[in-house]
Amino acid sequence: MIPSTRLLFLLLLSLSPALAESVPSVLPNGDFEQADPANPQKAAHWDLTDGLGVQWTDAPPIPGTPSHGKAIRMDTAVPETTLVESYTRAGLTQWVFPHPQGNAIAETYGLSLYSEAVPLEPGKAYRVTFDYFSEKGTAGKVWFRCYGDLNGTGVTKRLYEGVVDCASKGTWQTFSGLFHPFKHRPNVTQFKVMLFSYYPAGVCWYDNVRVEAVDEVPAAPAQP
Repeated sequence: MIPSTRLLFLLLLSLSPALAESVPSVLPNGDFEQADPANPQKAAHWDLTDGLGVQWTDAPPIPGTPSHGKAIRMDTAVPETTLVESYTRAGLTQWVFPHPQGNAIAETYGLSLYSEAVPLEPGKAYRVTFDYFSEKGTAGKVWFRCYGDLNGTGVTKRLYEGVVDCASKGTWQTFSGLFHPFKHRPNVTQFKVMLFSYYPAGVCWYDNVRVEAVDEVPAAPAQP
């Protein structure tokens, strides 16, 4: 007979994947499958892409791996001058590259895409998890950025940020990071996720972005 303590451990171990999946993501449309009802050309709850440097499109099929459906594609080999033209056509006038050159955007600014703002739950820590795939080793980052009113001015500013670095070559990989915004900035009220890719120049993809609100673990008491 299996001892009761060991049996309980095995039971919890077998249930752990299901329990992990049961934690809801507070970031809407992190799998990018839902189109914006007001603009079917963009993913719901995410900024509009220019359609060249950054695209919302079907992920590439990889033999032996599950389909990823819709995903975010970034091509950091596109020249700055070409991106300026593409952003202008898309109406993304908030993005300005001063004195654009013919070099790849990977060598200067990189490419990014923001989620919409999501309310924070006071006192929580936040776990960010996502899938990343690059064709030739292009590096990326996912930023968890939190905003609030710093000095009672009524102006919302970025007060906290954390980042998860990511890199892969030829396959999807899962990355994760845990952040504690309220330990550093108790007056933050909302967050955004920013996907970012840069060097070396090439094509990469993001999918299945999850943000989970989790309870903070109390600090262990200091030893005497």
